[in-house]
Amino acid sequence: MDTSFLIALNNAKDENNKDAQSLKARLKDKEFGQCYISDYIFDEFVTFLRAKSFPENSIKEIGDALLADPSIKLLKIDADIFLKSWESFKKSNELSFTDCSTITLAKEFGIRNVASFDSGFDRFSHIKMV
Repeated sequence: MDTSFLIALNNAKDENNKDAQSLKARLKDKEFGQCYISDYIFDEFVTFLRAKSFPENSIKEIGDALLADPSIKLLKIDADIFLKSWESFKKSNELSFTDCSTITLAKEFGIRNVASFDSGFDRFSHIKMV
């Protein structure tokens, strides 16, 4: 799961909210296999919520729910993934470091689908946006 998906899912005013809601059900049903979130995506997401002045209690509830959801596996960026992500970041002028870490994790763990509304992932043949 990408930050753009999580933002849309948790913001009724987001233009992608309805699509995110229907995709959430498909993810829960494991239509695309195991569901993952990286620690960098989690960081980016909850930081975004705070920056947009979401209520603190809501941020805590949303974060706790993500971390406690047994259908979601948390992937942590280790030193090897970090350095590979850094190399990818240096080659791209368009992607954030977090996006580069998502692409690296996808390669390393054989993840082929990403729940995202970020068109930056379209350029990678080994990843399909769902």
